[in-house]
Formats: sequence, C-alpha cells, structure tokens
Amino acid sequence: MTKTEERKTFTARQAGEKEYRASRSAEADFSLASIGLRCGALLLDYILMLLVPAVTVSLALIFKRVSLGTAYLILFLGYAATLGLLVINWVYLCGSRGQTAGKRIIGIRIVRTDGTPIDFKTAALRHFVGYPLAFLSFGLGALWVLWDARQQGWHDKLTGTLVIKD
Repeated sequence: MTKTEERKTFTARQAGEKEYRASRSAEADFSLASIGLRCGALLLDYILMLLVPAVTVSLALIFKRVSLGTAYLILFLGYAATLGLLVINWVYLCGSRGQTAGKRIIGIRIVRTDGTPIDFKTAALRHFVGYPLAFLSFGLGALWVLWDARQQGWHDKLTGTLVIKD
C-alpha cells in the first residue's frame, strides 16, 4: 500500500468515539460528528430559515387590513427572501466553507471522504437531492448514520461526504 493510499484509508480507534484518518495531510485526524450534533445543526438551520417567513406572515397580516395588494407583495417578497437564504445557506456557505449557518454555530463541517473540502456542486446535490431522498423514505436515509461505520446518511453516501467536528 502506498503512502497516499495509506492516508486515505479510514482506521477506527478504540476510544469511546470513532475517529478516522483522512488525507488532507499526513497528520490530519478527523473526529466524526455525532447524530446529536448533526441534528442540532439541522434544527438551528431550520429555525433560522423559518424566521423570515414568520416575520413575513406577521407583517402581511398587519398590512392586510390596510391593503390586500400590499399584504400579497410582502408575502411574495418574504418567500422569495426565504428561498434566497436557503440557497445561500445550503449551497454558497456550504460550498465555500463546508458549513451551513447551523453547522458553523455547532462546530461541525462537511468534507469529502478523502478529507478535501466540498464544492458548490456537491453542496447543491447533497441538500437538494440527497436530503429529500433521505427524508422522503420516512427518515430512514437520515437515520442511516446510526448504524453506518462512517456515520454517513444516504445524502452523505450519494455525494461522498463526511460530517466532522471542526
């Protein structure tokens, strides 16, 4: 086995937490993020994304008494802003830093299985194709991290990614 192949292999340690070696550098040790950290980050992302529609609907209800057209305009702008924030969070932030806003707050990151950063295409595929597949199967694809050796859900397996502690 060559040195490059050796760095790319994943070896579990006997400690209480699974840690794997990846190829970002010869000394790079990555500790995989637990399902609790991953769920916490997803919950934070969900809360952050729901703030804009919540404020939008509240404003639309207030302006509905004055002008129905203004209320519909506020709703349209709010939902467009929500969609924009979703794309920024899931594609731009994730593709450029490997972290959504929730993952950044929690302190976890998405990397490829070889330890290199993900790109925009991988981030978009993971979130807009992988997440729906994982959750539309009654959550089985997301729960897959519980019994997978590398704690990968279907969305991770689809894109060849791992979620690690930062």
